[in-house]
Amino acid sequence: MLRNVVLALLCACSLTAYAADTPSPDTSVPPAESLFIRDALVEKGLATGLDKDPELARLVEEFRKEQLARLALNAILTENMPDFNSRAEELYQVRKDKAYSLPLRLRVRVLEMDANGDKEAATIKKLEELREQIASGKLDFKIAVLQHSEAADRKLTEGDSQWFYKGQKPDVFYEAAEQLTPEQPLSKVVVHRGSAWLLYLLERKAPEVRPLDEVKPEIIAELQREYRESQEKTLLDGLREQFRQKNASNTAPDPAAGTNR
Repeated sequence: MLRNVVLALLCACSLTAYAADTPSPDTSVPPAESLFIRDALVEKGLATGLDKDPELARLVEEFRKEQLARLALNAILTENMPDFNSRAEELYQVRKDKAYSLPLRLRVRVLEMDANGDKEAATIKKLEELREQIASGKLDFKIAVLQHSEAADRKLTEGDSQWFYKGQKPDVFYEAAEQLTPEQPLSKVVVHRGSAWLLYLLERKAPEVRPLDEVKPEIIAELQREYRESQEKTLLDGLREQFRQKNASNTAPDPAAGTNR
């Protein structure tokens, strides 16, 4: 039993050495612990002469063949790859209006309170009082968020909404944020479906179109991936057909055998 375990681990060590870019399937074991266990078992395997076992040589040879086949496949898939620069520029023009046009993006700090049912009037009053203090400079908005916001993540985010655009927030929320400017960054009280907010503008990004130089590498990578996938399908389909033909010829009955009977 130990012999089989050690052989398996020795093979796994070879796999790790030759395919370091392949993630380990067992992410629950810390790397240092895994290496310690491996090295301890390797020592036991060496002590008992398992490094001379023909089974180990067979496993290593099988792994070598698999890696050689992988490298050969990668080389075949990339040879004669076209220059996709012109095609990328054509696709950019086709996709520009829909895929690469960015809408107005906003980022605000949010003070949120519960305004559900009979709480609504009291919540609105409280937020209006806080708004007056913030507008007059008596209270910093971030401090107001940390002290009064009822959002579950207020301490983690400090009320930061992160970037959003139309459709990612309720319409009334987006419209209130859209009206904010650096000169007038503080919103009125916004109420929607049991929640009430005060918003404070942090940043805004005007609508823009991503330039070709920024997008072109993404498009070329996409075209190259599609080319490799197409080449791989063609290659493997051809090899499968060769296998079927070879297998059929090997299993076909010999006509001469029937004649000699």
